Amino acid sequence: MPSLTGAILPHVKAARARVVKGKIVTRAKFPEGSELTIVLREREPPIDLTSEEEEAILRGIDSIRSGKGIPLRELRALLHRL
Repeated sequence: MPSLTGAILPHVKAARARVVKGKIVTRAKFPEGSELTIVLREREPPIDLTSEEEEAILRGIDSIRSGKGIPLRELRALLHRL
């Protein structure tokens, strides 16, 4: 991956935040409807997703929330058979 040191990234803002009681809290102000990408500071290696992969994950989450998921017990049994 190329270094971004000294790179100019137009239309990109950075802000610090913390998670407090499960919510992201920051002093930064963003316009209503802004789309944000959250980058977690951890020692784990990053996961690079394409926009298509990110959209697929979000569709999966929506599907589960709408009751189309399967119980964890069934998922484990399915994976065990593979």
